[in-house]
Amino acid sequence: MPNMKKYTLLSIFLLTFFSALIFAQVQKSNLPTFFITTLNSQPVVDKDNYLMGNIVVKSSDSTENLSMVTQIKGRGNSTWGLSKKPYRIKLNSKTKLLNLPAKAKSWVLLANYGDKTLMRNALALKISSLLGLEFTPSARFVDLVLNGTYLGNYLLTDQMEAGPGRVNIDIQDSTVINEPDITGGYFLELDGFASDPDIWFASGKGLKMTVHSPDVMNKAQLAYIQNYINGFENALFSTNFKDPVKGYRAIVDTTSLINWYIGCELTGNSDSFWSTYIYKKRSDDKLYFGPMWDYDIAFNNDSRLGDATTKLMRESAFDPRTWINQLWLDDWFREAVWRRWQKLNGADLLGTLTTFIDQTSTLLNVSQQLNFQTWNVLNTKVYMEQNLFTTYSAGVDYLKTYMGSRINFLNTSFAYTEPPKPSEPFVVSNNYYIILNKGTNNAIDINQSSVASNATLVLWTPIKDDNSQLWQIIQVGDGLYNIINKNSGLAMTGNGYYKNLIQTPVNSTNNAQKWSITPVLTGNIYGIVNLKSGYAIDNSGGGFANGTSAIEYSKDITGNVNQQWYFQKVDVVSTGLSQSDYLQQKIEIFPNPATDKIKIKFTNKESQPSTITILSITGIAKYQAQINNLNSGNEGIDISLSGFEPGVYFVCVMNSQGEQVVRKLIVAQP
Repeated sequence: MPNMKKYTLLSIFLLTFFSALIFAQVQKSNLPTFFITTLNSQPVVDKDNYLMGNIVVKSSDSTENLSMVTQIKGRGNSTWGLSKKPYRIKLNSKTKLLNLPAKAKSWVLLANYGDKTLMRNALALKISSLLGLEFTPSARFVDLVLNGTYLGNYLLTDQMEAGPGRVNIDIQDSTVINEPDITGGYFLELDGFASDPDIWFASGKGLKMTVHSPDVMNKAQLAYIQNYINGFENALFSTNFKDPVKGYRAIVDTTSLINWYIGCELTGNSDSFWSTYIYKKRSDDKLYFGPMWDYDIAFNNDSRLGDATTKLMRESAFDPRTWINQLWLDDWFREAVWRRWQKLNGADLLGTLTTFIDQTSTLLNVSQQLNFQTWNVLNTKVYMEQNLFTTYSAGVDYLKTYMGSRINFLNTSFAYTEPPKPSEPFVVSNNYYIILNKGTNNAIDINQSSVASNATLVLWTPIKDDNSQLWQIIQVGDGLYNIINKNSGLAMTGNGYYKNLIQTPVNSTNNAQKWSITPVLTGNIYGIVNLKSGYAIDNSGGGFANGTSAIEYSKDITGNVNQQWYFQKVDVVSTGLSQSDYLQQKIEIFPNPATDKIKIKFTNKESQPSTITILSITGIAKYQAQINNLNSGNEGIDISLSGFEPGVYFVCVMNSQGEQVVRKLIVAQP
């Protein structure tokens, strides 16, 4: 109580001391003027120690006028070293200064010395409000007179702190150690300047975090928030980081994350990741991103980046870009950014921002003239400026031009297209196929269209209606296929390492005729690997010339384009009666439905080798046999159904020309 009485008496003394000055103070422009006078007119010389003083606000709106005891000190990092300095003020009591939303003691006066438009910070806050971030600092332009000296145009804005009307999280005191209270709130900054005596820690990835709230904390609180941040970071960099439940999305408010990132890129803020504000609420597992803050070197106003109009901040801004680079690896995040950008830009984003710039320029017209009379630096580089202009209006026009160019650039850079889908598992159909090499687009062919056994296979330019380039593919096992040439009726056959493939008569027991067809990469390309040798079909040497050998070579189907193939469907393979004498036949299957065995009988005009295959409805060969003499004198073939599950099957009879007839078989429950 004695201290409170002493402070009250000091306030009364200061108000009395400064009262004689109040009546002499006159508003400098159409903007409110802040007259701040320190005790004995002491200069503000550092960022650590407040000086006692008084503030008088003169405004054309009488509800904004004010006279109050205050304290003032410097603020900022590199900007504190400039001639026109930024300040922090602490009022004697919580006040809605200039009728702004927050009722608070602490406020900030930004000097914008390196921003010759004076409005980049205000423009960024306008963008923040359009993005819909949970908290956008309020702002008003003012003229500042300190100890009787006019210092120019300033932007009054909220102090970055937790509390009602600002970052709306619970305020913890240093006695909190148990849940749920210890779970929030925390207001943090990924802060390249983090250092003692501030409270700070480093994440597992080495990112420095300054704790802004609570401003005094115990070991349990510090351990809690450090473990929480490391948990988010571990999820972000886990092997399952794209998973919506196991990855980072379960721990972050994705709405604020996406809006914050778009704000980083739209403003072109080189300090986006050097200084990032985040916060965690009580009893809420999500990490929130924001607010947006400190944009005087944004909007292409940082010479260290050169012309950054068409540079992405996730690639060119200052480190640490650790989190954003990992986030951009997630297709979901990229698509979500694109969707949000389309909605934002579709609401006439450029028109809205251009109008704001024009209106702000008109508002600042008188004040900016006074400012640059005091600070004759309009065409002089004083900080990081990328561009200089001889007139204020030229700088404003450039800012509008930049916004148009930036939005056009992001329209292209944010554009999301569905990533190529992985090649699908090969599913055989009742077609002939052309098999094309990915590297050359040449087709697997029979040398000189030969129908002779042991003729070699080569690569050739695709030729329409060339039957020697057409292949029927028949499934003969789980993931195994015979590949049979339409022209010759002979099967593609492996011939050993680095040797030409050949064609030989179909033989159900010959593993050199059995091939796995494995999807690789994207775009439905496949590797073809021989069951017997384990080697892959290879376009020898990657040759483009007609006649290049098709060989077996060491399996590298994901890394060697010579071993990657497209299967292009062409003619449908006949499954009924055709002009072939062989297929002018009657096939009888009985009994049908059957339980334990069937008999196949048929008549045909000529005797020739044939293959009988029984396929499941999913295309798996359950039975296969080669029959050398199928004619009218044959009494039929008995086939056991042992091992067949009840269901629908297809009986396929194929001749040596690759022509076939198919009948349906139903296997019933015994």
